[in-house]
Amino acid sequence: MPLSLPTLPPAFPGLFTGGINHPDLWLWDSWTYRDGDTLNLYTLALSRKAEDGSDIDHSERNNYPFHFRRFKSVDNGASWHDLGAIFEPAAGTYYDRNVWSGSALKLPDGRVLMGFTGLRRVDDDHLFLQNIGLAISKDGHTLDTVQPAPLSCPRRDYEAIIAAGYFLGPKNNLGSKDGEDSGPILAWRDPYFFLDKDGKLHCLWSAKISAKVGAIAHATLIETGTGFEIETLHPPLTLPDANTITQAEVPKVYFDDAEQIYYMLVSACDRLYEGQDDSEVSKTLRLYTAEKISGPWAPYRGKQTILPNLPHMFGAGIIETDFENGTASLIAPITEFAPKDLQLTIAPVQTIKVRPDSAKA
Repeated sequence: MPLSLPTLPPAFPGLFTGGINHPDLWLWDSWTYRDGDTLNLYTLALSRKAEDGSDIDHSERNNYPFHFRRFKSVDNGASWHDLGAIFEPAAGTYYDRNVWSGSALKLPDGRVLMGFTGLRRVDDDHLFLQNIGLAISKDGHTLDTVQPAPLSCPRRDYEAIIAAGYFLGPKNNLGSKDGEDSGPILAWRDPYFFLDKDGKLHCLWSAKISAKVGAIAHATLIETGTGFEIETLHPPLTLPDANTITQAEVPKVYFDDAEQIYYMLVSACDRLYEGQDDSEVSKTLRLYTAEKISGPWAPYRGKQTILPNLPHMFGAGIIETDFENGTASLIAPITEFAPKDLQLTIAPVQTIKVRPDSAKA
């Protein structure tokens, strides 16, 4: 951990338009949910300044604890209000070292189901032990009740995860900062909750099927008297271009009622190993379709999976769909590979074409 911790800036008083270029924060990854006319946006955030006033460079962000930042828009993403921090790491928990990306789902009874990735520090060489966490919010403003045990923990549930067809490195090396079997670090993160067309609660998250092949984990959940738990951990959702993806991150699913088709948005990375020069790594947004959540998942258009004309965008989410016209509105953070003044900011809302070749013209 750093010698000088980051500050936790209060909510910025101004209004952001044309995206969010926050003067006090680095921002990345995103997830949203609607509550009436209000669009709620959540991001990972880190102060640009340490407590001693020194600058924190975004390249050093994994040395610091993050927090979840909430923004809201009442004009469909044209402008945003900063509502401040809502969640951060806590000592004595499975998210004592850090919190990574998640999701928010408004349930039929009005509660908001909040997912997050909790990182536990094992020791100086094992900083990335990832757990799938869950919390309940009454209104999306705060995480009111965090379940004390994770939905899924790769150490606790190691044998069941392997038996379901997923890849994990040796149990005693989980969370290694040096990666798994010469590949990238452990992938057991970014939970995304959604209700299927029949009202069944599902969760997807980032996983692997080998040390260097990304996939999407899939579970169905049930609520018991003590909270939510995994009913079934299903086999991995594999991707048609998996041979080019080492990390399949922040998955999100949307359903086209008219065509009875699921769309899955994935942020894909091809990092081969930890420590690889960033100039050799690409990050892309990819879109897939399937008639069933279990797949098979296919490119959203012909053989095309990469969404075009979205330079340096990653960790995105769709805020509105217009499947009748084959389009959707997308909110996306901008990566550190962008020009300096845009790095780790939120881009203006983008319109993308999503209709696959099989859909009606």
